[in-house]
Amino acid sequence: MERDILLIGTLIAVLRRQFPAVKIKDQIGEGIRIARAIGVEEAIAKEAGGEPSNEEAVVEINKVATDGAGGYVEVASWTVTNGKTGVLAKIEMASADYDNVQFRLTIAGKVVFEDKELPAATTVTLPDLSIRGGKVTKIEAKDTDSTAHNTWGDITGKEII
Repeated sequence: MERDILLIGTLIAVLRRQFPAVKIKDQIGEGIRIARAIGVEEAIAKEAGGEPSNEEAVVEINKVATDGAGGYVEVASWTVTNGKTGVLAKIEMASADYDNVQFRLTIAGKVVFEDKELPAATTVTLPDLSIRGGKVTKIEAKDTDSTAHNTWGDITGKEII
């Protein structure tokens, strides 16, 4: 019930900004679409003239060596806190030996690529990619020559209540 009242208040605020006078059913539907697209809390904060204060920065940076046995090792990982929404901004991967290291990237529990040799340090920019609570994003690396190699990775984003 509280969430419904919040949504109605947000809808009214969004409609007032978008349309000077709400006259037709399509305009109300558009207001609902906008409120849902940007999120109720964010819409309320923007209506009040600011950004949400319920955001926390997430920066996971790590350096590890591959295991020398050809198996994947976790370089960096972020699990979005249950009950929050994660917003992924950027992923970076690097290695001391690009010819003999392969990477696996998993975003929100789904493998994006695997056994990928990178030509150089790589940055993947994902502006405003939303991830549900409990979902994992991680960078993994493995050696292809039975020698341990240093790898680096970082995951940058934020969590929103």
